[in-house]
Amino acid sequence: MKKIVPDPPRLTPYFSIHSDMPPPDALAHASELLRGVAETIDEHCRTHSGEYGLSMLGNAAHACETSRALIEHALTGLHKAKAEV
Repeated sequence: MKKIVPDPPRLTPYFSIHSDMPPPDALAHASELLRGVAETIDEHCRTHSGEYGLSMLGNAAHACETSRALIEHALTGLHKAKAEV
């Protein structure tokens, strides 16, 4: 009987982030990704209202929206700091 051996871990990541991406661009992209997650959760909750477990998704939606607000705050601060220089 052969022993089943799992494949070795991949050295190539599924995605990568360019090291030369400016932080404001990275924050803007992260904000858009979180917006998409929040909208997906919101749509799911509306479609499945009354079902068990939606409160947990509501918490995830709240975390997405709060994260987006923090990112937008950071972007605003970066733009203000850049304008003052």
